[in-house]
Amino acid sequence: MNRLASLDTAFSPASVAIAGVGPETTGKCFLESLLDSGFKGKIYPLHPRGGEISGLRIYPNVKDIPEPVDYVISCVPARLVPQLIKDCSENGAKVMSLFTAGFSENGTEEGRQLEAEIRRLAEAGGLRLIGPNCMGVYSPKAGLSFVSDFPRESGGVAFVCQSGGNTIYFVRLAAERGVRFSKVISYGNACDVDESDLFEYLAHDADTEIVAAYIEGIKDGGRFYQVLSQLSAKKPVVVLKGGYTHAGARTAASHTGALAGSDEVFDSLLQQTGALRVYTLEELVDMVVTFLFLPLPKGRRVAMVGGGGGASVLATDACAANGFLLPPIPPLLEDQMRRFVNGQVGLILNNPIELNMSDEASYNMASTWLANDATDLLLGNCVFGQQPWPLFEAWYDNFCDTLLKVHADVDKPMGVVIQTDLPSEEQHFLALQQRYVEAGLPVYHSMSGACQAIDRFLRYHEKRSLPQRKVVETA
Repeated sequence: MNRLASLDTAFSPASVAIAGVGPETTGKCFLESLLDSGFKGKIYPLHPRGGEISGLRIYPNVKDIPEPVDYVISCVPARLVPQLIKDCSENGAKVMSLFTAGFSENGTEEGRQLEAEIRRLAEAGGLRLIGPNCMGVYSPKAGLSFVSDFPRESGGVAFVCQSGGNTIYFVRLAAERGVRFSKVISYGNACDVDESDLFEYLAHDADTEIVAAYIEGIKDGGRFYQVLSQLSAKKPVVVLKGGYTHAGARTAASHTGALAGSDEVFDSLLQQTGALRVYTLEELVDMVVTFLFLPLPKGRRVAMVGGGGGASVLATDACAANGFLLPPIPPLLEDQMRRFVNGQVGLILNNPIELNMSDEASYNMASTWLANDATDLLLGNCVFGQQPWPLFEAWYDNFCDTLLKVHADVDKPMGVVIQTDLPSEEQHFLALQQRYVEAGLPVYHSMSGACQAIDRFLRYHEKRSLPQRKVVETA
């Protein structure tokens, strides 16, 4: 099967078989996730004892299934995988993902030999392998998922991730902030399908607008450079490199068997290809949110609004540290703003503006300041728990009302920072975050994260506006 066509099958299978389904097994967890996610195709649980589960017949062997299976999920012990691959080849199965671990990542010669053996068997049988030691595929359009609580709606973001746990963490964190996915894959040890295959596929995928990636090591540096160059020429690509320190590289080797290589070389490679680099999963989410929801500002002049003098000082530091300007309010505009507030207490008439005033005055202040030619974007700064009095609970809601109205009325980019470390405020925090998300605003969880992401976003577009050398397409 063509390498790209096999990935089409993995992301849009008509049928899925799960090997190792029993009452208290990981195979049963995969089965429940498929059922809960609304998978549209046929599901075939497999276990030597047969029987029934969740209203589905359990087949003793994949060879007993009366039709070829598109996608097989392996949850059996490593020692049983070679025979499972042989059986799948006899069935005519097309792609297998292996949740099964115990291969090269364990650092033993036995594990490396077993991984080499299953790759040989799969190649001989025309079967593509994802993994081993991975979660596999999440494709909301197909209703295919390995976790029940992932969003069922599709979106424009693809995520390529060598770690299963990081895949789950990233998807959940990003989904809370409005991100929806085209295709997600946890690919583990990459004994067959690797990061280069996935980048090449996503370069041609019409459903994908932005690509995020977590990579611990690459198999073929030359091919990786070529396909990443082609992908980055078409779509934004944001990469988090795991194991960039010597200590992290040792952990990566024991996690997915990855050879991390020189961090300096990897950094240079990303710069040359036009991909963006980040250093944490939280930064990765911030960048995806920025690309998805923030219109490109014309410059770096920030109008900031929010409550609390101390928070505004720290927010101003974050802006300045990332190359943003907070211009002073022009004298004529300042006179107009003073008329808006009419002597209300608690006002700092400066940039940042606190907005501790009536709803109407807050709206007039924020919208007038954002609309002014002296500003390029607005950042709203909302820190829960900043004020000690109960009456300030309503301030968060009023602040949200004001920003949403300004967003609807003023045609300039806007982002919102909303943060809390207080468990007592978590539900209120999530409810307000959802309101911002539903309005299509980029939401950040710290001002430093927001400024860093928007700075990278601006530099990305500045670099792309320069003459680019042509990347030669490969066949």
